[in-house]
Parts: sequence; structure tokens; C-alpha cells
Amino acid sequence: MSAYKQSALETAVLDRFHQLYGTKGFPPASAVRVLHRENTGCGRYTDIECDAVVRLADGYLDLGGGFVEMSDVPNGMAATVLLKAGRVKMLEFAVYGGDFWDGEEREWRIV
Repeated sequence: MSAYKQSALETAVLDRFHQLYGTKGFPPASAVRVLHRENTGCGRYTDIECDAVVRLADGYLDLGGGFVEMSDVPNGMAATVLLKAGRVKMLEFAVYGGDFWDGEEREWRIV
């Protein structure tokens, strides 16, 4: 069982990954469970799990050149997913340019 409910941003980003990599088994956000979340001041680590097997090499996936624009985060942020043994393990947000982000999901969009 999930320890946390997905945030709106996490759900949207996971669904974008599904749009980009669904043919390789990347699951929709509804199939992903959030286990833990840690805001770092310059991003967020979200530990996730899912039963689906992703047919992509282990390592980090990105948004295919996309990124997240957010109010009060001047340079936006990257979103990546870590795959290990064919499973989703972590969703990571990292601000560009060394800016600060307190973890609050203000007005945002994926571009």
C-alpha cells in the first residue's frame, strides 16, 4: 500500500512518461505507488514502485527534452525517473540554475 498520495505534479509527470515510453511498458500514473518523498531545497526525490516491467535499459529516463515550468522557479526543473531491474524506482525533480524550490507545487506546466 502506498505511504503517500501522488501530488498533481507527480501524476502529470508520470503520465507524460507513460505517453513517451508506454510502448516499452512504462506504466500510467494510476499504477504507480508513492512510498516516500523528500524535498531537498533544490528538488525532490520521490521513491515509487509498480508491478509493471519496463522494457528499457536501467538508468535514468528524461522527459524527451521537456521540462517543468513553475511559478517562483525562474529556470524551471528537470524531471527524471530511475529504472532498476526493469522497474520504476524513483521520480526526481531538480531545479535548473541552482535555484531554490521549497517543494510547494505552485502554478506549473510541462513544456
